[in-house]
Amino acid sequence: MATQENMEDPHASVQDLDISEETENSQNENLFCNWLAFWTHEQIAEMQNRDPNIKKILDLKSLFDNKPPKHYIEDASYECRVLWSQWESIEIRNGLLFYQFHSEIGEEKLVLVAPKEMRDKIFSELHEKRTAGHMGRDKTLDSIRRRFYWPGMSSDIACWVKQCNLCARCKRGPGIGKAPLQQSLVGSPFDRIGIDIVGPCPITQDGNEYMIVVQDYFTKWTEVYPVVRHNALTVADKLATQFFCRFGLPSQIHSDQGREFESDLFANLCSLFGIEKTRTCPYRPQSDGLVERMNRTLKQMLSIFANLNRNDWDDHIPYLLMAFRATIQDSIGVSPHKMMFGRDMQCPIDIIAGVPTQNKSETCPVQYIEWLKYTLDLTYSFANENLKKAANRQKKHYDRGVKPRSFSEGDFAWRWYPPRANIKFGLGWIGPYLIKRKITSVTYQIQRDPKSKDIVVHVDHLKPYNGREIPEIWQVQDEQVENEPVYDDTQTLDFLPDDFEVEEMNEIRSPILDNSFNEREFTVEPVTPPRRTRCGRTVHKPLKYSPSL
Repeated sequence: MATQENMEDPHASVQDLDISEETENSQNENLFCNWLAFWTHEQIAEMQNRDPNIKKILDLKSLFDNKPPKHYIEDASYECRVLWSQWESIEIRNGLLFYQFHSEIGEEKLVLVAPKEMRDKIFSELHEKRTAGHMGRDKTLDSIRRRFYWPGMSSDIACWVKQCNLCARCKRGPGIGKAPLQQSLVGSPFDRIGIDIVGPCPITQDGNEYMIVVQDYFTKWTEVYPVVRHNALTVADKLATQFFCRFGLPSQIHSDQGREFESDLFANLCSLFGIEKTRTCPYRPQSDGLVERMNRTLKQMLSIFANLNRNDWDDHIPYLLMAFRATIQDSIGVSPHKMMFGRDMQCPIDIIAGVPTQNKSETCPVQYIEWLKYTLDLTYSFANENLKKAANRQKKHYDRGVKPRSFSEGDFAWRWYPPRANIKFGLGWIGPYLIKRKITSVTYQIQRDPKSKDIVVHVDHLKPYNGREIPEIWQVQDEQVENEPVYDDTQTLDFLPDDFEVEEMNEIRSPILDNSFNEREFTVEPVTPPRRTRCGRTVHKPLKYSPSL
């Protein structure tokens, strides 16, 4: 129950509504004051009188001691009718309308019925300011309802918290989405190959620091090439001389958006051989899951057999690949070696144990070719059936926790940006971005501002923007930006710190990097001191590519 002292002082819960002359003088002297000391008693009374809903209740309170008949508020708004329904809980003190608040622990006190003019300021002070801490919906509501009251405050506060841009960027909220699994099956060897770069790894005695991993989507056959650097020239050379010349040309190459795969040299290589090139969305390794899973397996195997210094991992790769190729893969039901050659691999244990082999003298070449053709056909049919079953099983399992999202052209959305999210105190959601076009059910073309370049992202990395108004950057007139240069906000430099946002690269006046060069080897001259990678190694100048080489 409220004490007699509190009942006699109706302004105790409003925290010094009257500003004394001393307080006004202290403001003039730039001294700190109470956050609510900007409103005088007269100012609050004027704001309540300007609010038609509160004004209606004040007039009724002055005319009736008891609750007036309902016909007095039939034409009134929802807020006015709610205040009328709580007639016994509201009262007038010194010309101000108060509400009798009952806390969960049984406390009672008068709280001010806040007019509409005050509500934005109240929310700002009890949610957005540093002393409020951007708490969530329930805690913000609890902080406000212990000081103020107005009808529908719960829904208003929930909407305001949802519209808070900083909360949307920092807090998970709905989190990263989960669209239904998208699948693309293959039916023959080398219909599609995936390629990825693993590294940087510990430098070996041969100077190798990276691995180029190439894997066939149908047979699961895998090739790994240790390299010193992974620029576009090195990757293209390994593919052309080591993979294409040995296994033939694939129909499609799938990769992430690494510089070496998005370079002009790599594009010309694919165009020359008539190979279709596809890529994943930014920061979406799930879209190249086959190679990413192989990378994980390879690193696990190397960690077991590498020496203490971890500088001989390139010596183990041929033997570990032999083990992988001889192992039955769950998705196809046979080993990659059998898919390629029509027979199981003969391992050292087969020679040690003396496993009997077929007598080659009893089989003529023609019979062997027919048998091999039959075996491969049988193996491919078996693998195709298993691939379909595995695809159905994977989709059924993946789609259990699906959280589909959809956006329309012209909507605004926040974008999940892992480089920011993975650093301490980083805001993982950046933007808002404008939805320019829906490409597929899971990919969208978006733009950060009128001067930035469009990028394509996965729908799982987008969440709705619920701000109160259109972002300021998009309120600029078209004629003010039509002649502005367009910059690319999708390019990243590995030697920049992790907390550097690539969307802010327009602040840097550096030359445009040639896509055919690797960013770890690029440097701008003159540079003092030399650029270094995150591992501390010096960034060397790239080797210039020339068609005459």
